[in-house]
Amino acid sequence: MTFLAIIIAVLLLQGWGTGERVHYDDWFTAWQVRVAGWNLSGGVSLALLVLAPTLLVILVLKLAAPVLFGLLWLPLAALLLLYSFGRGDFQAAMGRYRGHVYSGDFEAAYLAACQEFDWGDSPEVPDTPLGVHALIQRAYLYEGLQRWFAVLFYFVIAGPAGALAYRLLQLGRDSFEPDLARRWLFLLDWVPARLLAATFALTGDFISSRARLLAGLGDTGEDAGPLLYAVGVAALGPDAALSPGEDAATGPAAAAQNREFNALLSRSAVCWIVVLSLLVLLL
Repeated sequence: MTFLAIIIAVLLLQGWGTGERVHYDDWFTAWQVRVAGWNLSGGVSLALLVLAPTLLVILVLKLAAPVLFGLLWLPLAALLLLYSFGRGDFQAAMGRYRGHVYSGDFEAAYLAACQEFDWGDSPEVPDTPLGVHALIQRAYLYEGLQRWFAVLFYFVIAGPAGALAYRLLQLGRDSFEPDLARRWLFLLDWVPARLLAATFALTGDFISSRARLLAGLGDTGEDAGPLLYAVGVAALGPDAALSPGEDAATGPAAAAQNREFNALLSRSAVCWIVVLSLLVLLL
């Protein structure tokens, strides 16, 4: 049933293009305001913000499971998975980035990324086009992780409630105890990030990326974004590397590399759908 819910959600996502038809977060915003009004400690507020809706979903799904031999549970699980996927149009954002850098306007690309990822007054402001490109690619690769791969991982491991809890923590990470939320997200991203990095190596240039993948697996404290970027660059092969000495070609080369990253993410998604299909057939 879990696999069927994934297939239904993925088909709906492909048909709609984005999951915005079910991404109504007004209730969550109202819940944040209510929790904030109780004047609890930051850690308790964060736990209440995420766990209360998750426990309610567990109860509803438990009540729905025996109805019509699970036929009621199935659409509910698929809708919850759709809701748990990332917000916004990822492909459109990547396309806008490629448009900016292809024309050499890295400043516009950076300003658009600040708005896209809600960086605000980020202290990390690169002073070179390649620095801007690397920073934004790390963000886009992490976006690919948190918007679908980690969600699917926790959907398979912990069911619809696990996927929902992950999304709610992402949505509320700046509300209460941001440092605590980031620590929890680091822990929750640890396994999915390394699985996705391994998938990059398997679906890309394995020989070139093997050493960087092993180094990332050995470094237990490395964040997801830098790990995915380092392994991803290696998985694209030596021909996709950008040279700092080619200023005139930096924009088109950066756009081409971004397109290759997008293809790498797509191949990784297909790879894991195949893996899940095989697991269903074998287990």
